[in-house]
Amino acid sequence: SQSVHITTIGAGGGSIAGIDEVGSLKVGPQSAGATPGPACYGLGGTSPTVTDANLVIGLLNPDNFLGGRLEVSLDKARQAIMTIAQNFGVSIEEAALGIYRIVNAHMVQAIQAMTIRKGIDPRDFTMVAFGGAGGQHAAEVAREVGIETILVPPRPSTFSAFGLLLSLIHI
Repeated sequence: SQSVHITTIGAGGGSIAGIDEVGSLKVGPQSAGATPGPACYGLGGTSPTVTDANLVIGLLNPDNFLGGRLEVSLDKARQAIMTIAQNFGVSIEEAALGIYRIVNAHMVQAIQAMTIRKGIDPRDFTMVAFGGAGGQHAAEVAREVGIETILVPPRPSTFSAFGLLLSLIHI
C-alpha cells in the first residue's frame, strides 16, 4: 500500500488583518468567515481581510468577481483597510500589499518548516494551489521557496471538499 503525505498551508480569504500588541501588522488567525465575510462582500463585515487586500491591490476584478455571480465593493474593501493604513501612515494600497506579503510569508515559513528544516529540497516538488485564493498567492510563494511548477486543479475552491468526499468513498 502506498501513501502520500499531504499538508495544507494557507490562510483563507476571510483571515482578518490587524495590529498586534506590539504594534506590528498581523494576519489571522481570526477570520470573518463567509458570514459576514470580507468587508467587500457588503454583508456586514467591516474588518480588513485578505480578500479585501487582494481586491485593493488588483488581484481580483471587482467587475467580474466569481464570474460576476457576486458583486463586491472596492470602496468597502478600501474603507476596511484604511484603519491599517492610517496606523502605519501609508497608503491604502501599501497597507493592502503589506497584508498580502504577510500572508505569503506565513505560507513560505510553513513550507520551509515542512521541507528545508527537515533536509528536503522544496525545488524538487510541485506546488498544488487550491482554495478560493490559492492561485492569487501561489506564484509569489513558489518563487520565494524556489518551486518552479505550480498545479492549479479544476475548481480549486472545492478541491479540499472533493478530496474529503473521495476519501469517504474508499473507507
